[in-house]
Amino acid sequence: MIRMRQAVALVVLTWLAHGALFAQPVSLSLAYEDKAIYVPGSDVLITFTIRNDSGRTFRFRLAENRMFSVDLEVRTLTNQALPPARQFTTQRTSNQQLYFRDVTLEPGEAFSFTENLRHYVDLAETGVFVVRGRLYPELVGGEATIEAVNTLSLTIQPDLRGDELVRVRVDQETGRILEQAALPPDEVVEYMLAGLQRGSWNRFSLYLDLEGLLLSDPVRSRAYRRMSQPQQRERLALYAEELEEQLADPQLSAVPTDFQMVRTTYDPNEATVVMDLRFEYPRFTEVKRYTYFLRRTDAIWYIYDYAVTNLATE
Repeated sequence: MIRMRQAVALVVLTWLAHGALFAQPVSLSLAYEDKAIYVPGSDVLITFTIRNDSGRTFRFRLAENRMFSVDLEVRTLTNQALPPARQFTTQRTSNQQLYFRDVTLEPGEAFSFTENLRHYVDLAETGVFVVRGRLYPELVGGEATIEAVNTLSLTIQPDLRGDELVRVRVDQETGRILEQAALPPDEVVEYMLAGLQRGSWNRFSLYLDLEGLLLSDPVRSRAYRRMSQPQQRERLALYAEELEEQLADPQLSAVPTDFQMVRTTYDPNEATVVMDLRFEYPRFTEVKRYTYFLRRTDAIWYIYDYAVTNLATE
C-alpha cells in the first residue's frame, strides 16, 4: 500500500514538473512589417515570430512555400470571414512537390519571417477587420497547430483617387512622402492646423478620416449609405475635392491666424481635443472654440468629426 502511494506520488510529481516545464510554451505572434495606408488590393506584409519559451528544444518544419506552414485569416467585426485569395486556393489544392526545412529553436530563441496577407485573403472590401494567424509545425495536414497569441486590426480604406492617393501623401514643399506617425491626439490636431496655415492640403488631410467626416452629417450619411460601393468611392472623392476647395465643411478648412490648446481627453480608442482658433479679418477678429473628435486605428489617431462654438468678436 505504501509502495502504491509512493508510485502515485511520483507520477503526480513528474506530471507537475512536466507542466511547470511547459508553463511558458512555444508561441506565435503577428506584427505588421511596415504599417501603411491600405486600400483594396494593397500588399499587407505581416511578420510571423515563433518564440520558444518552453524548457526544451522545439523543432518545426518550414515549407519553402509558406502557405503550407501557416494560415492567415481576416474577419469582419461581425466575425464574417473574408474569402481566400485565388492564389491561396490554387496553391493549396494543386498537386506539387513540397519542399521544407527543419528549424530548431533552443529555449529562449525566436524565428521570424514575413508573408503577404494579400496572397492568403481576398482584400477587395473596405472596412475594419481582424487578422488571425496560425502555424502548422508539421506542415498543413498535420495534427499540431499553434494559434497566434495576438490579433491585428486592419483598416482598408477606399481607393479614392487611384494614382492621386500617392499625390495626397506627398509634401508639396519638399516633394517627400508624408508618413503618418503615432502622434498623440493633440499633436494630430496641431499638425492638421499647421497644414492649413501653410496652405498644404496634403498635411491638412493626412490625419483626416474623410468617410467619418462625410458621415457626420445626417443628410449626407443617409444618401451615402444608399449608394453602391463604386458610387461611394466617387462620392468620397468628390467630398475630398470639395473639402480642399472649402465648398464642403468650410469651417473645418478655414485657415486660423492662431490657435491655442484648451484641453485634451482620451481613452485607448476615442479622443476629444478642444482648441481656440483666432481668425483675423480687416476690421475685426473672431475667436471660435473647435472641438475635434478623434478615433484611433492601428495606433494612428484620425479626426472623424468636429463642432464649432463662437466665443467672441474683437
